[in-house]
Amino acid sequence: MKLYLVEHTIKINGFSEGKIMGVVSDKEKAEELIKDYQKKKGFKKYKEGFRIKKMEIDKSYHKKGFKSWYKKGVE
Repeated sequence: MKLYLVEHTIKINGFSEGKIMGVVSDKEKAEELIKDYQKKKGFKKYKEGFRIKKMEIDKSYHKKGFKSWYKKGVE
């Protein structure tokens, strides 16, 4: 089963700040959710920060681990 994750990310003073806005069942609902949030305080200023990620249930997305972006080279 596929789902759509709606997230919003902005960069302020060199740092990224991300928020998960919701998880919905189809792309049209994800686009409606974005349109609604773009009218709200704070998001009006950063309308371009939204992203829709198509995801699957029961699938692993970070099998190899991750590296921190806060300090180069730190794991």
